[in-house]
Amino acid sequence: MLDWLLAKLQTLLLWVGGLATIGLGIWFYPAIKAQLSETKAATETKLAIPVLSLEQTTQLIKIAEPKVREPRAWASDLLTVLKEHGLEQSRENICAVIAIADQESGFVANPAVPNLGKISEQAVISKLKKFSLLGDGAVIFLNKFPNANDSFMQRIRKAKTERDLDLAYRDLMGGLKDYAQQYKLNWLVDNRFANNFIESNNEINTIGSMQVAVSFAVQFEREQRKGKALSLEEMYQVRDKLYTRKGGLYYGTLLLLGYETGYNKKIYRFADFNAGRYSSRNAAFQTMLAKLAGKALASDGDLLIYQQDGDVEMTVSGTEQALRMVVKQYNLGFKDYQIRRDLLKEKQLAFNSTPIYQAILKVYQQTTGQAPLYAQLPGIELHSEKSSRILTTAKFANTVNMRYQSCVNPP
Repeated sequence: MLDWLLAKLQTLLLWVGGLATIGLGIWFYPAIKAQLSETKAATETKLAIPVLSLEQTTQLIKIAEPKVREPRAWASDLLTVLKEHGLEQSRENICAVIAIADQESGFVANPAVPNLGKISEQAVISKLKKFSLLGDGAVIFLNKFPNANDSFMQRIRKAKTERDLDLAYRDLMGGLKDYAQQYKLNWLVDNRFANNFIESNNEINTIGSMQVAVSFAVQFEREQRKGKALSLEEMYQVRDKLYTRKGGLYYGTLLLLGYETGYNKKIYRFADFNAGRYSSRNAAFQTMLAKLAGKALASDGDLLIYQQDGDVEMTVSGTEQALRMVVKQYNLGFKDYQIRRDLLKEKQLAFNSTPIYQAILKVYQQTTGQAPLYAQLPGIELHSEKSSRILTTAKFANTVNMRYQSCVNPP
């Protein structure tokens, strides 16, 4: 009986204690809430990254490029696009964009290219002569089409900017489409395949103040429409936007800063800007793979082979071949289809979490006794008909990084 009473008393005391705790919590809740709010505000203040003003941003642009026209307008557009993309208006982000824009164009929305007309004319003639069926006849035709006083080749010779060449090509394609319609052959040119063919064969493929790939901007707009393809006219609208001050910054800032990387240095973002997203991470992966395979392997940052339109080819790349070899050599147990499945994520941060990536990191550390590499500058030589200089991605990234460092940490 006594035990029963003690048990009941203990239960009663627990109930009373619980009710008292709840009551005290309700009584003191306003004070507790205020204290928590103050703590949260203090933490947010401590973690908040300083935002630069329009005047500060303008000054940074003027320091980077003293002869820039309308520095305040450039600064205003830069701050606006950072906000539109949900990116911090921090000194680091602003200086990163400034470094790229200064390197690529000196803050000119549609920069002139020295000797562009002469270089382009020679390039067109050289390409046409590779087609034996066309030969000199195509050159003669383009010197007279659409008329002898304002032919395609004349416009090429007079071109001073990339936009001049771009518009000449667009008008040439428009003229050919008009001819097709005149002879009731519009079914040949008014379809998605023809539009993609026309766009993909436009040699002016990186444009604007930050020299953004048109394919990137078009793909972004396509994603905004949930995968719906753009018409040729809509692709031209994207091009026209890229030639404007704000448009060049809009797509350039997105390409540079609009993705998570895991990098600990901005220089790898600069390399990615030039060679493609995650090229620096992928180049490090290729270096580790080459070490494990015991064979030379390009560290260009592309793990698969891509077509001109960005689609992956079925052909097995050198990296994929080396990966299959390492899988067999170290008994990792992956099938070829599993390897390809993971490699298809090479342009995403998600590649970091794939079984094949994690397996290579583990084997590399166990075999070499060294920490796995996460990023390195890709080994790519860049050739351009707009310039006789040979530039590498590493040189580009280092040059931009010097501009960035002088902006973030001025002497």
